[in-house]
Amino acid sequence: MLKTSKDWLIKNRLFIEIGILSCLVLSVFGLILTFLKSDDNIEETSEMLSYLESESNYSMASNQVEQQSESQSEKIYIDVKGAVYLPGVYEVTSDMRLIDAIELAGGFSEKANQNPVNLSLKLTDQMVIFIPEVGAVDEKKSELETSAVPIEEAVITVPKEDSAAATSEKVNINLADSNELQQLPGIGEKKAEQIISYRQENGSFQKIEDLKNVSGIGEKTFEALRVDVTVGDGE
Repeated sequence: MLKTSKDWLIKNRLFIEIGILSCLVLSVFGLILTFLKSDDNIEETSEMLSYLESESNYSMASNQVEQQSESQSEKIYIDVKGAVYLPGVYEVTSDMRLIDAIELAGGFSEKANQNPVNLSLKLTDQMVIFIPEVGAVDEKKSELETSAVPIEEAVITVPKEDSAAATSEKVNINLADSNELQQLPGIGEKKAEQIISYRQENGSFQKIEDLKNVSGIGEKTFEALRVDVTVGDGE
């Protein structure tokens, strides 16, 4: 039987060697594939880590920008008056512009004079924005021509911090001098002198509405300053 097996091996030696060689080749090929697959996994893992790191950095940068933006922008309050559809007090942010305030107030009315309005003006806390009607600006130009204050600011926007209202004290039109009167919205040097002349010629103002008897002070001008004036005795 041993002889028979030996003879069989001798006769099939070539096939046996080919089979063993084939197994070796397949094994080596399999090892190569496994190695290459391992490299791919490593590369994919490396790419994934890089992606996650970049996403993390982007998220942190975005958060920092957002926090910085929030810290630079604060809530403030403004008072919009005059020729707009929805006049009133509005809560805005310090990074907003005059055009935003006009939109909040419903936009310009049909009678609004938009020409002297600086829509890019940055809003400040306690700002009063008075939008004139057509013709109202021309009424004020003569008294503001010699003033150092730009016509646009004197007519359109008056920050409370620059007016008598900022001190929480109203201007007594029976006692105020020319400089004090000029702190009122729409009152320049010429109108201040007219108020003083009226006071000297007619006596003390009995009520704030008497200001409309002064030449050059119409209904619009009066409405813009009425909250900032008094005749004394608690009025």
